[in-house]
Amino acid sequence: MPKCPKCGADVEIPYKTWYMSRKSSRHQGVLKIGFGMFKCPQCENKFRAGVKTKEEKELRIKSVAEKAKGIEVEFVNMLKNLREKLKTLQTERGNLLLEIDELKKMAESKADALESEIGMLKEEVESLKQLLGVGELGI
Repeated sequence: MPKCPKCGADVEIPYKTWYMSRKSSRHQGVLKIGFGMFKCPQCENKFRAGVKTKEEKELRIKSVAEKAKGIEVEFVNMLKNLREKLKTLQTERGNLLLEIDELKKMAESKADALESEIGMLKEEVESLKQLLGVGELGI
């Protein structure tokens, strides 16, 4: 985007354009050069500057389209990978929940066994106290 040489403001659209062709061995035959007349919206200064030719604009558009396609392919692949990871994580979550349930059942059965063992030990302590008469003699 050309800048006004007087005030430095950006000027987007020329009010007049023209193109010149020149033979060139470097550019495979004909080189097209574009020029434009611009009028600064701030200081009203008129000046000339180079503009992109229609071919350059088309090439730029094609380049942007190709980049967009490449980005789209990357996003599709990323989405596919994320879906696979999500499925794997959901399966793993289900397996872990099942394992947690099994462990809870095992812990509950062990707790029940310990409670009954503690009850039996308390009864044994009471029977030993009665046998020895610990509570009666004040020992």
